Amino acid sequence: MQTLLKPSKSILKLLGILFLVSGLTTGCGKTHDPNSKEATEYVLKLGGTVIPVHSELPIDTPAKIPEGKFAVRKIDLTNAKFKNIDLVKLSNLPYLESLNLHRTNLTDKGLASITDLPKLQSLELAYTRVSDEEISKLTRFPRLRKIFLYGTAAKPQTLEDLKSNLKGCTIYK
Repeated sequence: MQTLLKPSKSILKLLGILFLVSGLTTGCGKTHDPNSKEATEYVLKLGGTVIPVHSELPIDTPAKIPEGKFAVRKIDLTNAKFKNIDLVKLSNLPYLESLNLHRTNLTDKGLASITDLPKLQSLELAYTRVSDEEISKLTRFPRLRKIFLYGTAAKPQTLEDLKSNLKGCTIYK
């Protein structure tokens, strides 16, 4: 016969506190970051789309921006026109995995202003005006697994250096 142990009141109280604290820090299991709403509004203003964490449905109009807390997983700004200095608004997005800047007016100044993307895995820079100097600094995103550089001025040596410094990353040129 199996004996079930009854947890003490102090154990139950401790478990309750841990549950409460974890709910406060994670938003009851929902991933969010405070920069997502501003970044989403900026992307939509430029004609782009955003896909939040835990969704495949794009946010492509202001009416689709979640009212509650959320986090950005993908940003697509293909063909968007922007001021490179304003791309700092795409920084500090801790859950961003994919950033598409294909056929934009992106320059080194804009790319340099994008920082603090610890989960970035895919970066689309095809047909932009970024140079070898800034492309070589993409190692600041150590989780990159795909970089698209078609139509850029990237030299073979820069690509080789990136491949050796970003293990497991595929570079499309």
